[in-house]
Amino acid sequence: MKPEAWNLGFEIFEVTCIKTLAVNFFQNNPFTRIISFWVAGILLSKYFPPLIYLLVPCVLFFLIYSLVLYKKKRYPFDFISSLFIGSCLCLLAFLLSTPGTRESPNDHFGYYLLVLLEQPTEKPNSIQLNVRILQADTPTLEQKKAIIYTRKSEKTENLEAGDQLICKAKLHKIKNRGNPFEFDYSGYMSRQGYFYTAFLNVNDIQLLNDKKRTPVFLAENFRNKLLQILKANIESKEAFQVISALSLGYRKELSTEIKSRFAATGAMHVLAVSGLHVGMIYLLLSRLLFFLKRKNSRWTYVSLIAAMLWCYALITGFSPSVQRATVMFSFVLLGNSLKRPVSIYNSLAASAFLLLLINPDLLVEVGFQLSYMAVLSIVFFYPRLEKLIKPKYGLSKKIWQLVCVSLAAQLGTFALSIYYFNQFPVYFWLSNLLVIPVAYLILGFTFALLLFSPFQFIANVVAALLENTALKTIYLLSKIEQLPYSLIEGISISTSQLLSLIFIFISIIFFIKWKRKFYLFFSLSMLVVFLFNGLMIKYQLFNQKKIIIYNNNHLVLHLINNRKNYLLHFDDNKPNSYLFKNTVKELQLADPIPINQTDSFMENDLLIKNSFIQFIGQDLYAVDPAKASRVQKRLPTYTKIEGKRNRHTSSIFILENRPDRVLNQSHSLNKSGAFILDF
Repeated sequence: MKPEAWNLGFEIFEVTCIKTLAVNFFQNNPFTRIISFWVAGILLSKYFPPLIYLLVPCVLFFLIYSLVLYKKKRYPFDFISSLFIGSCLCLLAFLLSTPGTRESPNDHFGYYLLVLLEQPTEKPNSIQLNVRILQADTPTLEQKKAIIYTRKSEKTENLEAGDQLICKAKLHKIKNRGNPFEFDYSGYMSRQGYFYTAFLNVNDIQLLNDKKRTPVFLAENFRNKLLQILKANIESKEAFQVISALSLGYRKELSTEIKSRFAATGAMHVLAVSGLHVGMIYLLLSRLLFFLKRKNSRWTYVSLIAAMLWCYALITGFSPSVQRATVMFSFVLLGNSLKRPVSIYNSLAASAFLLLLINPDLLVEVGFQLSYMAVLSIVFFYPRLEKLIKPKYGLSKKIWQLVCVSLAAQLGTFALSIYYFNQFPVYFWLSNLLVIPVAYLILGFTFALLLFSPFQFIANVVAALLENTALKTIYLLSKIEQLPYSLIEGISISTSQLLSLIFIFISIIFFIKWKRKFYLFFSLSMLVVFLFNGLMIKYQLFNQKKIIIYNNNHLVLHLINNRKNYLLHFDDNKPNSYLFKNTVKELQLADPIPINQTDSFMENDLLIKNSFIQFIGQDLYAVDPAKASRVQKRLPTYTKIEGKRNRHTSSIFILENRPDRVLNQSHSLNKSGAFILDF
């Protein structure tokens, strides 16, 4: 093809696909272009690593083509040079986020110098110490984080962040059990830097007099002192849990009941210190320090507010949500100080880029995704929703604004919420009408209590108001939770369906913004793809036949035939629901039928007698290890399933295969995870 044809093609592409859509948007918000390429590089690294072999040639091609066009001063130099810079960003993100660079060795035994990262956490039967390895026999272990469990004693009572410890321990690498649809605990912990765990005797731990005194450790210890003030003034445990989580980001003592209540009503975001809380403090500080906005003291104003925001971020544990909010408001502050118009889109993109530059793994964190989707959705949809109704009175106007904020946030996070949590709180708008104003009150009362704590009379009055506010909030949320159809549970969508919903959401935004029929048709086609994908998944699930042997202390068989399923256990105790509930939810099964292996059982698809099990024509034998060899001799083909050898799970399962299978296989549940036979 001639160069003129290339140039014409690029010109047509730019005019039809860029200028008519978002060229002005991307020009006015340069960080949106940067973050797009950066995110693409991270995603390629995590999910499509082989594409590195295509990415490098693309970088070289755009570089050479840009130089040629620049030399000849021909169109479209700007477009190609932008692609070159973008592909370089994509390649850099790919290299920085490559998982292989953070691999850690397996179990290791030796001596370690540790530093305590936070206040010890009391568990029912132990004390949890979150530590960082400063020195180790194996250099690759250094700077890794570990979780150590020990018994409560006088030695552990006064430990605080920054204390240095010496211990001799066997560190076990944090691993998943390998059961289907289980929570990826190992990946979750590794993204936070935790790779190991150990159980130690108190006598094996030696406390050093030397203590680390970095700003992070000082902030952690300062927060613990504030928590002690709250605990001394707040009598109700439930109230303390909500207050400490909402104001200081301390969530370790949150009970399962409180979490489920807030989650079921769509108010869980209030318990995580995030943009809502940082925004409240930002507004408060900007009003208190308004007199510094003058030209001569503008930088003093910016520096004071930024410093206070970052101090609050440190005190609340410097969680990712606080980091995101603080970085974003810092960019907004900087933009205002320069007397330039500040685009919230550019500020969000800049904060996201900075955080992903420091830690690319944040991209796969649920909180990171939900936070940015919520804010983007609020920025776009809130002003449009607010214009639909214009209340005349002040109170009704505030209520309508809160409803609009809730609806806008829910529009952006709907797809991700049902994908990750498989549920939808119907009365989220009602709970947010309650919890958002309450968050302002609790945060204000908490700061007042901490400020006036030396004055006991004032502290008692403020503490009573604070405690009653928290308890009334918990009570009202429980009433919302009890409303009919308050929570839709058991919603399950695949990754492809999630992508379809995201494309629908984006195309609707484009349609609202640019009023082009193409985006409406595209969203409808994605809806068809979503529904078709759902039908295919339903068809597969209603024709599934599986045998799952879970990796568990007590061996458990899950026999699945369409939606009907049986749980076969080998002792008097029924298996805990955590073992199979995700399987039931993801495979959309009916309630499992529990069966004890010692009982005889007969159904159309299942026969159990003595040690023999027959399920849909597949034969299984549950035998004692001493008798395993005799059973093996009379089986032509088999797979030997080995679990933990103790008094509860001493049986070995022999699975008789069909003749076309490989002879005499062996599967260790401890090493390889659950055994799954799909037939």
